[in-house]
Order: sequence, then structure tokens, then C-alpha cells
Amino acid sequence: MERYPKHLLDVYELYLEYLKATHSEQRAANFTREIWYTFTSCLLIGLGYDHIPSGTKLTQVEIQAARAFMKTQRLGTLLDARIAQQQGFKLVERSPKMREIYQRSLDKFLAWCGQRPWWPGEKPFQYSSSSLEFCCPDLQGNYGSKAEKRLTHRRSAYVTYTLQPKEIFPNLQAELSEFYQFLTKPEHPERIGKSIKEKSADKYLSDLLLFLGWFHRFEGVPLDQLNLNLLIPTVCKEDLKKLTEKEQKKLWAKHRKHIEAWLSRYLTFLRESMQSTSPRTRGRKFSSLSALGRFQYRTAVEVSRDYRRIEVLQVIENQHKRNSQKVTTWNRNKQFVADQEQKWPDVEDGQTALSTVRQNVLESLRLECFPKSKDNKLREGSAIAKSEQQFLAWFLLAGMPPRRQEEYRDLKTALSCPIQRPSTSVLPENGVYHPLPPAEVRDQRHDGTVKDNYIYKTYFYKGRTYKNGLWVLDIQEYKMVDKYGPQSIVIKNRQFKDGTCLYDYFDHYLYGWWLPGGRKKQQLYDWWQQNLRGRRGRWVSAGRASFEPGDACYIDAITQDSFWVWGYFFVQPQVGKRINASRFEEFVETAAHHYTGKQIAPHIMRAVWATWAYQIGLTDQQKSSLAYAMGHDLRTLRELYDRSPSEEKRRLIEEVIDRLFFDEEVFNQPVPQSAELSSLEQRLRSLTKVQQQQLAEILARS
Repeated sequence: MERYPKHLLDVYELYLEYLKATHSEQRAANFTREIWYTFTSCLLIGLGYDHIPSGTKLTQVEIQAARAFMKTQRLGTLLDARIAQQQGFKLVERSPKMREIYQRSLDKFLAWCGQRPWWPGEKPFQYSSSSLEFCCPDLQGNYGSKAEKRLTHRRSAYVTYTLQPKEIFPNLQAELSEFYQFLTKPEHPERIGKSIKEKSADKYLSDLLLFLGWFHRFEGVPLDQLNLNLLIPTVCKEDLKKLTEKEQKKLWAKHRKHIEAWLSRYLTFLRESMQSTSPRTRGRKFSSLSALGRFQYRTAVEVSRDYRRIEVLQVIENQHKRNSQKVTTWNRNKQFVADQEQKWPDVEDGQTALSTVRQNVLESLRLECFPKSKDNKLREGSAIAKSEQQFLAWFLLAGMPPRRQEEYRDLKTALSCPIQRPSTSVLPENGVYHPLPPAEVRDQRHDGTVKDNYIYKTYFYKGRTYKNGLWVLDIQEYKMVDKYGPQSIVIKNRQFKDGTCLYDYFDHYLYGWWLPGGRKKQQLYDWWQQNLRGRRGRWVSAGRASFEPGDACYIDAITQDSFWVWGYFFVQPQVGKRINASRFEEFVETAAHHYTGKQIAPHIMRAVWATWAYQIGLTDQQKSSLAYAMGHDLRTLRELYDRSPSEEKRRLIEEVIDRLFFDEEVFNQPVPQSAELSSLEQRLRSLTKVQQQQLAEILARS
């Protein structure tokens, strides 16, 4: 059995024994002399040995001093040997030819060391530029990058009619700002009820700008005459006091007719010009008008129910109620404007929609991350980074229970942190650090609680130390945060079929991809990966930096000695800014369509997971856990499940009936199933032949 060395001198002597045992006497002597000069002429000097040889041949005293120094160098020295050699070349001038000889000799020595069981670090990275390793397989989809079928009946182009910022006059801007403060300011003196989140207020403002833009472009109202009274006229108490009861009724009737008239024309415009027929879209617009109504008459009420007595607001509420009935009907009938068949993956027998997506989309995108094309040529760095970003986005949707896409779009990550390095108990010597900033430098609500979402890497989590670190989602802001509170979600380092792990793709996306070898732009690797340190090669991708992100934000810390800089985890390629909702959906759907022919949106993936929960027969407790992981409740999970195509909902019962009633070989064989499915089978087995026939007829008609 090979003995374990204690220091560099032991390793050197073991190597000499290996040379004598595997080479002729003459070749062993040549290699022995070569490695000795490699050590004494550059490597040891780079490691800190301060006795530079006086000549080409060392004296006996110099030999003993060199060997004594080698005894002081532990095995970990081997990990930085190439870097130390380069440092030695800087201190002692060597000819290019001698440098080449010494580098080649050290490479052979380290290659031998890397195969030994006592090697101190990870297994050395074996790679040659001519190898087919890291080549993408032939991943060309059969569907192209864009959908061939439209999702809606709409054929005309969308009309952009919203009011642009440059078109907003100061008087209108003041009204809009006051409306926004009314909605969001925590202790607004004129508001009854709680404030709403900024994102909800932004949606209300967006709808108001659409209304006002329509008034300007299609009703001919000049820009300087646009105001909120145009949408919902106000009547002051003082003005009413000056009028008789008959005049008051006449004034209220006038304002009611104004709102009814313009709303009718606008809804007709949506239906005929915009070809918008969804009651859900109209419901959101009525909600915005209701919020505006509360603002317009904020001084005329004392309690919430007082709003019901304001006649002009009743017009909007009546419209809202009638529309809500249509929404209920659409929900009951599972009716959508978009063709759901074009959004739902085609499922093969024996699979679920989730397994289909994981196999056809997620795995294909993972293989697409490799830095070389199928013909063994390096891809563009930005193309590699884009593939990595698409894969990571899809892993959050298909590799783990998906949350709402806005949580992913808004994810921040630390780009720099305090200069002082944490202790090795918190951060390993070669650890990559993406810490979670302290609460005082993060976005906060009015009550001091944190309101932003981060993805971070830590080595100490929930009282445990993790040698290789953990990537964690810190979700502080989402739709149901008031009900469920902040969530901390560990992204597990899943291992794939080829031995790579999820965290490898995080590293490549955030820091770039470095490969040994190559003929151009070679440099010495001196980053954290021990199996690459000291190797000559090049960066083939800059990762996220390939997008030239311009989203880095400086955060003032408590002291001037420390600072934090953060950026968005997902960055729009070529633009360098955070991906907005439409762009995020586009690059998710494009990848899905490329490999499946279906435009699977982020929100559809939530339905895919909910459907999967029912298909495989999860218990109610497991379904509740899945619902919590997705950021909602069990009731919402059921609603998402109901969005799946009819054949998906029927498939479970069809498979049971096929197995029990039409497969004689397995009719009497016990089949292991979930408790829920076993109970269903027992009830079906108890049916009489007449009842079985009746059930078959019912299913045939449905």
C-alpha cells in the first residue's frame, strides 16, 4: 500500500520512486534531474524560499536548505503550485525555453499527484481542447423559436393608446401623485382602510393612463384638459348646499349619465377596436375605477359604507357586479381568451405534464448550456450566458415548486460586500461568497420590515455548516406574505445524469466559464476552483457580465468602511436591465416552444404542478405543503388544477376503468396505489355489471 506523504519533500521522494519503477535507468535519471531543477529554480522560490541558487549546480548546503524548506510545505501547497511557479519566474529570470521545460515538468508531476489517493483537493480537471467534452448535443427543436399558431382570435395589431409621460401636464401629474399617495401612504389621513402595495397602485395608475389616453386619442380631449374629474366627476358638499333638492338630483343624474356614456363607449372600443372580450380584463379596470372613486370622494365619507350612498360610484359598482357574474361563469366553464391547448404540453402515455416538461424542456436547456457547439467549436460568450439564464429560470419553474414569476423577476443578488473577509468558520478559504445583506441596507416597508427578495449563497444555515455552501431564496415580498409571512427556500444542489450539479450552472452564470488550453488569450487561473488553479487557459464566457448589466445599485452601509452593491439575478441580454414581465414570459415561452411546440408560460407551470399533485395522488397534507411552497393555499391549488385540459382531468379515472374493467389479466391482481386511488378502485369494484355499464355510458357522453 502506498504510504501517505506528510509534506512536499515526501511527495517529491515518492515521485522519484515512481520514475525509477516505470522508466529505464537513463530516462528516470533525466526526469529526476528535470524535476529537481523545476523545484529549485522556480517553484520553491515562488513558495517563499529566499535562497536563490548561486549557480546552475547547487552546493551541498543549498541542497540541504532546499530539502529542509520542502519539509515545511504541506500537501495543500500542491494546489497552488502552478501559480507559485509563475511567481518564481518573476523573481528569477529564465529563458522562454527553460520556462517551457519547467512548466511541462511540473504539469507531469502534478498530473501524477492528482491520481494519488492523498491528493489534497478535488480531482484535477482533465480536459483537452480537441475533446468532445462540453459540446452541446444536437438539440434543434422541431418547432422553431416562435409559435406558428396564435393564442387568441385576435388578428389585428395592438393599438398603443396609453397616455405617455411627456403628455402628462403638471396639473394632472399632481392629481396622479396625490392618488398614488392616497393608496400607498401607511397613515393617510383621508383614507378609510389599509394602504395597498406599490405594485397594486402601479396597476391602478396604468389603467387610469389608459382611460385618459383613450379620451385624448379617440374622444378628442386636449392634453391640457385631461384630469381625473373626466373619469369620475366630484360633487362637493358646499356646492350641493347651494342647490335645491331638485337641482341636486339633476346634477347627480348628469354625472351618472356622463360615467355611463363614456364607459359604454370605452367598453365598445375594447370589444371592437382592441378585440378584447375577457371579463377578467374588464374586472381589473373596474377595480381601478373603484379605487379612483374612493379617492375622489375621500372627504365626503366617514366610514366605508358611506361610499355606497354616493350615486356616481354606484354606476361603477353596478357595472362591476354584472361583470363579476361573467367572470364567475368563465371560471366555472374554464373559459379563457387564449387557447389553452397551445399552452399545455402534449403528454405521452405513462407521463404527466410535469415529467414531459422536465424531460423535453428542462433537460434540453441544461445540455444547451455547454460552451461548445455540436461541431466542437466555441460558442459566443453571451450565447452561453443566455442559455444558462434560460436553464436557471426554467429550473425555478420545473425543477422545484414554482412561485409567481414576479418573485423571480425581482430577485436581487449581492455583487459586492464589505471588504473585510469573514472568518473561515463562516466562509471557507476558497469559498465563493454571495451573502444576504443586513436588513438595514435592504428595501424596507414603512414599519421597518424588509420588502425585497434575494438569492444568496451561505455556508452556515439554520445552525448547520455546509462545506460547499447553499443557495437560498429569501422571499420577503409576495402576494400572500401577509398570510404566510416571509419564506426562506433552500435551492438544493441537484445532481444530473452526467455528474454535473445545479450549483455548477450558478457558478458559470454568475462568474463565467473557464476552460484550460486554447491558443488565444491564455492566462493563469487563480480563482477559487482548486482543480483549476494554476492551469493556463482562457475565459470562454463572462456569464451574467456578458449582458453588460447596468443595474448595479450602491447601498450605503452603516460605516464608511463597508458597502454593498446589488444587481438583479435575471438580466435582459443586450439591454443589461432587469427583465420585465413581458420579456420574462417571452424567453420562458420561446424555450418551451422550441422543444415542445407549446407556449408554456410561467403561470401555466403552476397549473402543471397542481395537476401533477392530483395525477399522482398526493395526500391532502402533501398538497397543502405543495401549495405553501408555491406561495398560496390549497383552495388556489385546486383552482389551478381545474385549468388543465379536460383529457388531463379524465385521465386518472380512465386509467382505473381500463385496468379494472377491460384488462382481464390484472383484474384480480392487487395494484399498489395511493390511499385515495385505492379507495376509488374499491368503490368501482363494488359496482354491479349494470352500474358499470351505466358508468361507461355516462363517460362516453361526457
